[in-house]
Amino acid sequence: MKTIKYFLIGALMTVISAPAMAQVSVSDAVKAIKSSNASNAKETEKLVKQAYKTVKKDAAEVAKLGRAYLDVKDTLNARVYAELAIKANKKSALGYILRGDIEVLNDNPGDAASWYQNAIYFDPQNPEAYKKYAFIYRGRDPKQAVQTLEQLRTVDPTYPVDAEAGHIYYLSATKNAAYMPLALECFQKVQLPDYDRLGSYYMTEYALVAFASQKNDLSRQIAEHGLKSNPRNAGYNRLVLYNSVELKDFDKAVSYVDRLFNQSDSLEISANDYKFAGLAYAGQKNFDEALKYYTKQLEVSDDNSSKAAVLKVLSDTYKAKGDLDNSLAKYEEYLKLNTSANANDYAGLANIYRNMAAEKTGEEQKATVDKALSIYKDMIEKFPTSADYSNFMSARTIQILDPEQKQGLARPYYDALITSIETAGIKSDADKTRIKEAYTYVGIYLFKFADDMEGAKPYFDKLIQLDPENAIAKQVLQAYEK
Repeated sequence: MKTIKYFLIGALMTVISAPAMAQVSVSDAVKAIKSSNASNAKETEKLVKQAYKTVKKDAAEVAKLGRAYLDVKDTLNARVYAELAIKANKKSALGYILRGDIEVLNDNPGDAASWYQNAIYFDPQNPEAYKKYAFIYRGRDPKQAVQTLEQLRTVDPTYPVDAEAGHIYYLSATKNAAYMPLALECFQKVQLPDYDRLGSYYMTEYALVAFASQKNDLSRQIAEHGLKSNPRNAGYNRLVLYNSVELKDFDKAVSYVDRLFNQSDSLEISANDYKFAGLAYAGQKNFDEALKYYTKQLEVSDDNSSKAAVLKVLSDTYKAKGDLDNSLAKYEEYLKLNTSANANDYAGLANIYRNMAAEKTGEEQKATVDKALSIYKDMIEKFPTSADYSNFMSARTIQILDPEQKQGLARPYYDALITSIETAGIKSDADKTRIKEAYTYVGIYLFKFADDMEGAKPYFDKLIQLDPENAIAKQVLQAYEK
């Protein structure tokens, strides 16, 4: 009788004390893991074990415990519960996927791929396993990764295989541009409205790939579509600006300068933003506004190479505006920073002096012409292969001081050019154009101003051989027949 009484009392006590021994849920354990610290680590471990006991045959729930540990970078305990998840159900992908994710965190992509393969083998209907394997494999073989994704068409017909393939090729293209066409091809398989129900990064990457592929109409169309639902998106406003500049639609480009700089959220302004804003205004020939943005671009450029490039643009813009003094000043700054300046760069400086000389008179004009000539002379010394060009341009430049050819100031330069081309032979259209001009100048000078008809004739003979229909040569040579 006493035995029965004690048994009843014990049972009653169990019922009464049950609330104090309440079951710990996986959700509670996950929260404990994520808020755990050194002072309560043991208590957390106890809660997790209690939660595990209630779900140890449920691979999905056990995997949640392991993933919580992985989220706080506790790979040791994450691995323990990944193995327990596999033990609970070896045909569930979740434990294998968790093990793969652990190896990703440990920077072991090969081991991670093996675990994802196991997940596909044991649970071929789990789409996440295919995606994980494809993503980790893209670094080794993007095409193989995409082939893995293709299997998802039957496993999960709703999965955006083409968009994800585009994403994989896009990431690969950031390191190897050869994958850019493949990214574009995959993204284009998805209708633009369908991107609205996918992750926003797909459409953003599609627009970027189109821009990088010089598909400016398409890139702008994608960006404008994105702006319908998110009009303050800085990335899309930026792409409409950039693409409009490339398309030479400068009116639209200027309108998006305002949208980018003043109507975009979370904007981090880049040097390229200032560059394209400047290009937009320059396209409208609003050079003052263009100069403002190029100056801002110069201010945020952080290396000499970038600064040199902007200084060249500033010089060109001042030149287009007609402000040759500032054009010259910026060009000289450009040459100081450009440690790899070539013959073309110095020719640009000489050209500014030529343009300035055309606007001056008297001694100022002569001094400016002399400055251009000195640059051409330096070019011959620094870049011997530029000798023909330099002599040709010197001849044209000095004619600013002798526009009617009466003094024959250009003759020494044309003589040098003739000697050089006749010695080497005519090898290009440029050679032919230059030597024809030289023959014409020297011939006319001798015939008309130096009163040396005999000396002039050989030049017109050579000219008519090069250009049988040359009107000047025909007219002059007729005079010798009389």
